[in-house]
Amino acid sequence: MRINKYGISLVAVLLFGGVATAGPALAEYPSVSQAENAKKGKYVGASTCKMCHGETHANWEKTRHTMKARKGPAMGKEFLGNVYAWVQRDWEKLDTHMVLDNKDKTTNYVTTKKFKVEDVGFVIGQVRKQRYAVYYDGAPVEAYLQTTQDGGISWTIDKSQTVQFPGNKDRAGWKFLAIENKPKDGEINKSNYGEFYSWQERCIGCHTTGFDVNAWNAAKADFKEGKRKDLKDIFISDIAISCEACHGPGTAHAAAPSKENIINPTKITNVETRKMVCNQCHTRTAKNLHNKGANDLRGYRLGDQYMDHAEYVRPAWGKGSRNVSIDGKGRRDHQMDMDIRLSETIKGGHSVHASMACFDCHDSHKVGISAGKSKTLKKGTVETCAACHQGKAEAVLKVMNAGEGWPKYKYGEWGGEGGRTSRTHVFNLDAQGRSYGLSPDKYHWALKKDGDATKEADWLAIWPWEKASYEQKGLKVMIGATPWM
Repeated sequence: MRINKYGISLVAVLLFGGVATAGPALAEYPSVSQAENAKKGKYVGASTCKMCHGETHANWEKTRHTMKARKGPAMGKEFLGNVYAWVQRDWEKLDTHMVLDNKDKTTNYVTTKKFKVEDVGFVIGQVRKQRYAVYYDGAPVEAYLQTTQDGGISWTIDKSQTVQFPGNKDRAGWKFLAIENKPKDGEINKSNYGEFYSWQERCIGCHTTGFDVNAWNAAKADFKEGKRKDLKDIFISDIAISCEACHGPGTAHAAAPSKENIINPTKITNVETRKMVCNQCHTRTAKNLHNKGANDLRGYRLGDQYMDHAEYVRPAWGKGSRNVSIDGKGRRDHQMDMDIRLSETIKGGHSVHASMACFDCHDSHKVGISAGKSKTLKKGTVETCAACHQGKAEAVLKVMNAGEGWPKYKYGEWGGEGGRTSRTHVFNLDAQGRSYGLSPDKYHWALKKDGDATKEADWLAIWPWEKASYEQKGLKVMIGATPWM
């Protein structure tokens, strides 16, 4: 049964003891007016939603979706507690230098100055790690050089000499410090951090709700022209992943509450639109198409297409990379959407997994606080899989560990099938019971414009779901292990 036809999944049918029977097709959802609200409506914030949806709001306030970004002590002493307690204690011992800008692909400028914890305006992360943002005005400043020898995975600050950074108003905004810490006492990420774009430029869209990219771009232009005093504003409706991120802007609904002027994601009938409710953030982009440096889908509204806003991180068929294994499995965080999308190519469009969205299994209102054996699923892990797989549930759960059974990979040695050791969502096992992506006969390629079909370098590795878009660009698409041979 396809979800885009009836708005339900086989999981739901089995969980409720029902049997799929033929019946009249339901109307497309959302309606034209609901879709219009999603496209053009204004955000009102979760505090407005709370007035009618108090119980749901009370649960949501405790979830991980509220922990992706929080205010820091620069916004008020009451926010100091958002910094891990051990980090507050050890702050003076840490390399709290601000990453200013990049000099070249392997070198950044960082301030010689160390910042105080009281300077932190925003704390990014709570559950697994934290990063810290302090304000930078774009002015010239004395700097150290920060370098990487492994493509940006780890960074080292050379404090033996200083240089003069000329300043760059393009980088003004809330900038990251060169440290990354974890909840456990004293656990510092020894690889450090080297992001030189500001939080507003790079990734704010997936850590907040309602980020107004047009307002930010206009403010930045005004600041560079001297018409604005600073770039401290972050132009959001909520400093959390709140109601409107998934249900759409709530202006019309708040003014006249009705099911007809707000979107219930579980009822969306189009498979792509349904998946994108979560995949707008649970992804990894190669780049944003409209905003240089951005690594999110800023400007996305429910109903938009992914490729209207960004390009997916690229596959590396047969070779592998830091981001993906040779068969397409994700190797980094945020890549669940590409894992899930591979299911349609592997199993076919008729398969249950090919049509499912994250919230078919996960409880979006209780992420991190669910009462079952899993903190993120609606039910326990085995019970969730058993809805379809019955007695095989524990066996198929091996699919969630894409590293098991495969040789380990590391920087410079990407050529294997190993993926993330947890949270992978490819939903496919090979004959040996290992998590597996696409077989070589299903690799997808597009020939560059005016490219030579006999040269490997002229073939672009593309995802299966990108086939039509590349063909529309007039490029030749081939499926197979080595189309150049």
